[in-house]
This record gives sequence, structure tokens and C-alpha cells, in this order.
Amino acid sequence: MPAWPRLSGVVLCMLAGITRLSGEQAAPQPRMYIQEYEVAGVKHLPRMEVEKAVYPYLGPGRTADDVEKARAALEKAYKDHGYQTVSVQIPRQNASSGVVLLQVVETVVGRLRVHGSRYFDPDQIKRKAPSLAEGTLPDFNKINHDILALNRQADLRVTPALRAGARPGTVDIDLDVKDKAPLHGSLEVNNRHNNNTTPWRINASLRYDNLWQLGHSLGLSYQIAPERPNDARVLSGFYLARIPEWENVSVLLQGSKQDSDVSTLGGAAVAGRGQVLGARLLFTLPQKQGFYQNLSFGMDYKRFEQDITVAGAKTSAPVTYFPFTLSHSATWAAARQTTEFNNSIVFALRGLGSDQASFSRRRYLADEGFFYYRSDLAHTQKLPGGFEAYGKVQGQAGSGPLINNEQLAGGGLATVRGYLESTVLGDSGAFGTLELRSPSLINSSKDSSAGGDSWRFHLFADGGRLIMRNALPGQQSTFDLFSVGGGSRFHLLGHLNGSADVGVPLVTQGVTRTGEVLVTIRFWADF
Repeated sequence: MPAWPRLSGVVLCMLAGITRLSGEQAAPQPRMYIQEYEVAGVKHLPRMEVEKAVYPYLGPGRTADDVEKARAALEKAYKDHGYQTVSVQIPRQNASSGVVLLQVVETVVGRLRVHGSRYFDPDQIKRKAPSLAEGTLPDFNKINHDILALNRQADLRVTPALRAGARPGTVDIDLDVKDKAPLHGSLEVNNRHNNNTTPWRINASLRYDNLWQLGHSLGLSYQIAPERPNDARVLSGFYLARIPEWENVSVLLQGSKQDSDVSTLGGAAVAGRGQVLGARLLFTLPQKQGFYQNLSFGMDYKRFEQDITVAGAKTSAPVTYFPFTLSHSATWAAARQTTEFNNSIVFALRGLGSDQASFSRRRYLADEGFFYYRSDLAHTQKLPGGFEAYGKVQGQAGSGPLINNEQLAGGGLATVRGYLESTVLGDSGAFGTLELRSPSLINSSKDSSAGGDSWRFHLFADGGRLIMRNALPGQQSTFDLFSVGGGSRFHLLGHLNGSADVGVPLVTQGVTRTGEVLVTIRFWADF
């Protein structure tokens, strides 16, 4: 390899004799005056880093040990920069002039091969790991980054393996792939229902996570009330596109169309039909060991056509608006605990969509330029003996009266068990959950959080309050919900899941009376 330019500014006056360097060391070792180190073969390490590594070993009274230390220091500088395949050698030479030659051997990638890939294109895997391209000097800092980026896809696991290259001066790298079919789906049966609707719901979903061999995702889901389809009929879908130039940025397009008859406004019968179209920019923020966070920003188009019947009089109240959403989510995961924090800001600007009169017809004093903040914090703690404790708080703070589509719903599996889904609505409110979980009755080699089989029982206490802003005369402005109960959850064979929660309301709210037992059931299978 061509010699690198001699280090400048380090020539000192020679004060001692000179000697010949060899692989053997004499005892006592002859001393020499090292005026400079000439480093050959350097291509990737900055000049200043080379000088910094060898400078302490210049000057009079030096021995072969000092030359070895200079060699080791330079090699360490390469390693610190991620270049693990670089070696520094001391050629046999005559150092009588006070100049010591160090030879750098930068071992580059000879061949890069992908083994074991069934569902992912090997060429795409190579393109997504530019730090391992043939002819490049492997930078292990960048290699780790590229491998982590590849392994973000749930169905793909890539492990690099290095071995001596077929050609001298090279290293061959094999990417061992373990992948699964990127097609996923689920089918669920549950009895999560509102007042005045039949109890059972069927949810089906299907998604493909490697469209165009680019890691894009396309998903569809459908919900229906099988006993009376008009009670619930919702079709939704999404498309997630990864941006190659910005690996931490994705674009999400989503939409839904619903056609249902659901009572959500107290004593009024509400027929709701509507559609939502939205776009989001998703950002993966800097992560640390056990800490993950994401940020998203986007806008939705929402149109709801609603007929409200009160005392036999029918009023049409369609509304169209364009809310913006800024969301942040973070997860802290440790050996015995997991904490999740989600918060979002939703706002709409005046002049986009329906006018103020349309919002007022929908809800008295509702503002087309609304704003609200929504947040939740959940913590799971492993306890001695295999027990687990779980707690969650969630809430919303609204700027004023909101139309029902943007209100916070209270009651049901996600807020206060023992009440029907969306028993009451409010502009602002908060809910809390405490849960104690038993040890799993099934012993599994894998932890339940990692997909292992589990079957646990639990006790819970749920509660919360909702507030209606600017309630009309005679209209209730605060709604309290509290319940206690227990239940069970299971995960079997990697694909079968179920839960049952028995809730006992402690406060009468809506059609739910104090002490009435409500059992909420979910069964689903996924692949």
C-alpha cells in the first residue's frame, strides 16, 4: 500500500544512538531516539487521530517496547472508531535514521452473502446494510446501526458472521437470516357493545408487512354486529411506507368508514354514518437501552352525517372538519418493570370544514376551532412469587364543549369495566385502573411479554369522572363511574388469546345500576 505522508512537526534533535528493530527483543533493550513514525497504508483514520495515537512514544530513550506501544495505540484508535478488521504491523527495518515505519493493513469486505432468506429479497437486505458493502472497510459502529434497522421489521432477524476472505487482505461476511411470512391476521369475537345494540361483535383484520420488498405495510380490518349489522359496521385500512432516505421517518395513510346506529347522547337516538381519512408522519426518536420513543404529526379529514331524534323530531346535523394531531409515545422496559407513556394534542382551525353554525347544531356552544389534550400512563411491575401489579391513569382536557366524536368516552373494557362501552361522554375527564395479577398457571420457557404461554387471574378496581362543559339547564354536567371485579386472561400456542372480566358497578350511571354484574368477553386468534 502507498505510504501515508510523514507526520509533520514532530522531528526532534537526536540525542541517543540508533539501532535496528526486529521481532526479537534484547535484554537489556537498546535505547534510541525516535524522531518520527512513518505510517503507511492509512486510508480511513483522520490524520489528527494517527498523530494523537503515536505522539506519546516519540523522543529520546525509547526502546522496542515503546514502538510496540505506539503500534498498539494506533490499532486501538482504529478499533475505537469501529474498524475492528484493521491491524497494525511493525515491518523488519533499520531505524538508524530515527524514523520508525508502521504498516497499517485495512482488511476490506471481500464477499457479502445472504443465507436463509425465504420471504425477503437478499439484494434488498444487502442494500439496507451499506456498511457491509463489498470493497468497504467494515465500520462496526455503522454495522450495528444497519443490523438494528433491518431487525426493526418484526418478521426479519439478521445476524452477521465474519470469516477469513477467499482473497488475501479481505474478510467475507455472511448475513444469516431467520424470517417469517410477513402476512398477519386476526379474528376476534367479543361482547363489547353500547346501549340499545346487540351484544356480540366480530372483528377481522389482515395485513401484509413487506410490500414491494421495501418493508411497506398494507392492512384492512372490518367490524360487524352479526345479530343486527346496523348496530356496528366499520371498515378501516392503512398503508405504511418507509422512506429509504430517512430511515427514522415513515408515512402512514389511514381511513375508515362506518355505518351504524348507536346511542351515545343520553336519551337521544343517534344514527351515525361517517368516514375518516388521515395522513401521518411517523418519527422514530433517539433510543437508548430499554427506552424507545416515537413522534407523529398529521391531519385527518372527518365527515359525519348524523340524524338526531329527540321527542319525535328529527334533525340532521352533518359536520365536516380537519383536525391536526401531534402525538408522542415512550416506553421504558426493564427486567422487572415496564412503563408506557402516551400523549397527544388534537386541534382544529376555524375556516377549515363546516362553519360555526353546523357545529352549534351538533352541540350547543361547540366551537369549530376546538383543542384538547389526551394522555395515558401505564406501569407493569413484577412482584415476588410471579405476581404482577398493573396501574394506569388516562384522561383528556378539552378547551370547551366538543362534538361527541371528539369527546372522551367512559365505561367499557378500556376505561371502567362493569359498564357498557361509551356509557357516558365528556369534554374532559380522567380514569384510573389498579390491577393485581396472579402467577401464570402455565409454566413456559418464554416470558409472557415475549410471546410465551400464560394463564393468569386478576382482581381490579376502576374509576373515573367525566365533565361536560356548558351543560344545558337540567343536563347533568359530571359523571362518576366506579367498579370492582376480577377476571382471567390466557395466551396459548402462540396464537390463541382470550379474556373475561366480571365487573360490579358501584355507581349507577346510564342504564347500568349499582351492583349489576357485567361480564365482558374477548376471544381471538392471530397469526
